[in-house]
Amino acid sequence: MPGQRKEKYALRLFAPGGSVRSMPRVVREYKAQARARIVDAAQAVFRRGGFRTATMEDVAKEIGVSKGAIYLYFRSKSALLAAIQERMRERVLAHWEPLLDGGDVAEGIAESLDDVFTGDVDPGIWHELIADAAQDPELRAALEDDVREDLRGMREFLKRLEARGRIPKLRDRDTVAEIVLVLLHGTVVELMLHGRGAQARRTLVASLRYLLETDR
Repeated sequence: MPGQRKEKYALRLFAPGGSVRSMPRVVREYKAQARARIVDAAQAVFRRGGFRTATMEDVAKEIGVSKGAIYLYFRSKSALLAAIQERMRERVLAHWEPLLDGGDVAEGIAESLDDVFTGDVDPGIWHELIADAAQDPELRAALEDDVREDLRGMREFLKRLEARGRIPKLRDRDTVAEIVLVLLHGTVVELMLHGRGAQARRTLVASLRYLLETDR
C-alpha cells in the first residue's frame, strides 16, 4: 500500500465514524487526535505493565487499531516514550505559567511533584527506565533528549521569571536550572527510599527558595 494510502487508512481508523475528509486542516486535526490517542494508550500500557515488557501491539490493542497504524505515527516504543515525556513537560510548564504573575515560586515549582507526594504517580517507573537504558541505546538516547529538553525548558522559565522580576537576576542561570532539576529528581529518590512525603516536600521548597533567592 503506497505511503499516502496507508496514512489515509490510519486516519480512518482513528477518525470518528471511520471517515476523513480531504481538507488539509481537517487531516491535520485528525493526525493530532490520532497521536494523542496513541500517547494516551501508551501511557496506560506502560504504567500498567512496565515499559520493558510492553509492545507496540499492546498499545494498538489498547485502542483497537492495527499495529501498523501505530507505526505510521511512532517508529518505536522509545519514540512513544519521548512523546509521553514531551506531553508531561508541556503540562508542567503550563502549570508553572501563573507563577510569572504571582504566588510563591518555590511552592509552585514543588507542586509539579504533588502527584508523586500523594502516591498518584509511581516514580519507580522512571527509575526502571533508567536501569533499562543501560542495555538499550535507543531508550538511552530518548532519555538523554528528555533531560536536555527539561533543562532547556527550565532555563527558559527562569529567564522569564527574571524578566518579570519574580526572582532576582541570577548570576549563573544555566547552573541554577540544573540544580533545580537535581533537587526535583533527588526528592523523588528520597520519597522512594524513605517516604515521609510532607517532610520531603518541605525540604524541597526550602531548598528551592534558598537557591532562587541567594544566587545573585
